[in-house]
Amino acid sequence: MNVKPEQKQSKDPKSIAATSSHACTKPNVSSSTGNLKRFISFSGGVESTTMCILYGKGATAIWCDTGAEHDEMYQRIDLCEKMLKEMHNGDFELVRVKPSVKIKGKMIDNLLDAVIEWKFMPTVRERWCTGKFKIIPIDNFLKQQGDCELMIGFNADEEPSKDRIGNFMKCKNVSYSYPLYNDGLDRKDCESILYEHNLHPEFPIYMKRGGCFMCLFKDKPQYKAMYLFDKKTFERVKQFEIDYQGTRKRFFPIMAHTGVSMQQVEEEVQREIALWGFSQVLEMYSNVEQKQACGAFCHR
Repeated sequence: MNVKPEQKQSKDPKSIAATSSHACTKPNVSSSTGNLKRFISFSGGVESTTMCILYGKGATAIWCDTGAEHDEMYQRIDLCEKMLKEMHNGDFELVRVKPSVKIKGKMIDNLLDAVIEWKFMPTVRERWCTGKFKIIPIDNFLKQQGDCELMIGFNADEEPSKDRIGNFMKCKNVSYSYPLYNDGLDRKDCESILYEHNLHPEFPIYMKRGGCFMCLFKDKPQYKAMYLFDKKTFERVKQFEIDYQGTRKRFFPIMAHTGVSMQQVEEEVQREIALWGFSQVLEMYSNVEQKQACGAFCHR
């Protein structure tokens, strides 16, 4: 039942947003696959929240909880659920699914325990976290739903292709659609719609890349910002990095591509504060470059 994405339609994004804002009486899905049960791949980010506004009436959003999300993300999910239900007059659902991964004979339901059990942090080359703790749990849920549609948040600037779809399109009972792309909505259009409905995500600077609080895709400036603005979470990351090392002689940092540990990040910030003063360093890391999220699930 898998379908190829349609050619992008030349539609006015503002007219689509207007349709949505008028009490959301009719779901506006130009790429709809008929009367199938409709689901939205939801992360709490810009594109997926926009889909819930425009196409959410009568649909169910699916969010997978890795157990390693920022506190702000859990708050965001609760807020979106409340506001979207009100927006669609109760005709909207948000389902939270959990992973279930067998590791050394035990069923593990969160990414943190999996890393500790395996003593192996995901890396850029071995990014098993997204597959096992995001994609597979959602696929397992969808396989139990009968024939259905899953809406995925590629915007008009991101043409869906085999390379971008990645692990999607595995469930034979699921028709995959890309309504934002098909309706010609780019990221700026999505952000405008979110501001209009007071649902634009305002994540801290250290959450701009990587969904999990100890994500390998966060870079050093973001972890420095976390140290300065959310010391409690940074200390949790630093201890987690120590906990999964095991008895190996070599140290394997979260940011394996840099070779820099959280202890070294902390020491660098302290040196910078000694050189330039706390206020100047705080200002410097409050303007960390915002990079796009790492995939189809994190903050999309």
